Amino acid sequence: MSRARDSIGTWIGWAFFADLASGLALTFSYMFSKSVTMQYPDKEKWLPYPRYRGHHFLKRDDEGEIKCVACELCARICPCDCIEVVPYEDEKGSRHPAKFEIDTARCLFCGLCEDACPADAIALGQQYEFASFSSRDLVIGRDDLLGKPGKAATGGGVVPARLNTEQDVLVAASEPQGYNWWQNIRRK
Repeated sequence: MSRARDSIGTWIGWAFFADLASGLALTFSYMFSKSVTMQYPDKEKWLPYPRYRGHHFLKRDDEGEIKCVACELCARICPCDCIEVVPYEDEKGSRHPAKFEIDTARCLFCGLCEDACPADAIALGQQYEFASFSSRDLVIGRDDLLGKPGKAATGGGVVPARLNTEQDVLVAASEPQGYNWWQNIRRK
């Protein structure tokens, strides 16, 4: 009985050692190979996929009115309590938000607000470059949310870009479709 147990233990030990050796060989091969570095933001910029959850944006209907009916479901379902909606009724009796603010410093970008909205008024878009020195600047109001870019139609590539710091820090991409950066990663 003990001889069978010793042979099984030896076999398992050699199997783990072989896995360890193959993992270390892969690590050392990457350590001495050419690295793949993205030159962001000076020369390249990543385009997000359509399913990417970036900055929030509000949608408009066909007449150009805001789709939000100020039901406050997005504010209630938000796990970090970063959405504030104050409703009002206009002279026609339809509800709209008088105040719609999202604190992106507290937001988790989980997408629950997008799922809870019955009017399909709020969504998470493609913008991922927003930073500030002050947390007050990260509280985004209704008018700013209406002007944000929507979902990406295509994406997942890297495009040539140029960093402009003269007027404001802006990364301008010149092509709508980029190259597939996964092809630059060396395989075994």
